[in-house]
Amino acid sequence: MKVRLAELNDLKYIHSLSKIESNALGFIPNTAYEAAITGEKTGKRWSNTCNDKLWLCEENGDKVGFLLMSFGRWSKVNQIAIQEDARRIERGKALIDAGMKHGQSRGIQDFACGCADDLASNQFWKGVGWKQLGDRKGISHKNTWKETSKRKVNIYHFQQNSLFFN
Repeated sequence: MKVRLAELNDLKYIHSLSKIESNALGFIPNTAYEAAITGEKTGKRWSNTCNDKLWLCEENGDKVGFLLMSFGRWSKVNQIAIQEDARRIERGKALIDAGMKHGQSRGIQDFACGCADDLASNQFWKGVGWKQLGDRKGISHKNTWKETSKRKVNIYHFQQNSLFFN
């Protein structure tokens, strides 16, 4: 198994997997994946600097999943997806470990994510040692209301070097 930073030629796979897993992942525009690779955002909505990174997981040369994370004072998992025929905790954990290692190299100790309550992925987050801190209602976007946006979303947190979370 290999985890590496994604490249522009990986976008077709990432777009395809994100579309297949859209019920679990939610919506992130395709330009966000490109920005995470190039480090530059486009459009008037954002600053020109991108603090996101995108990793790809490969097994025997085949792409099997990806991770999109944001980095600031703390880090947030925006999306993680492993294709259905390749789901094993080791692949997801390898992606998370790569993202956390990057965050730690920038002095970040706090990591967070949201996971819809009805997904089996909740067991993954608990299995890799993240703690559920609470929940919130799903986010909706004006004029794009979807049934999934009404779901309960569990909030998970991991803090390095903490007496309370490790």
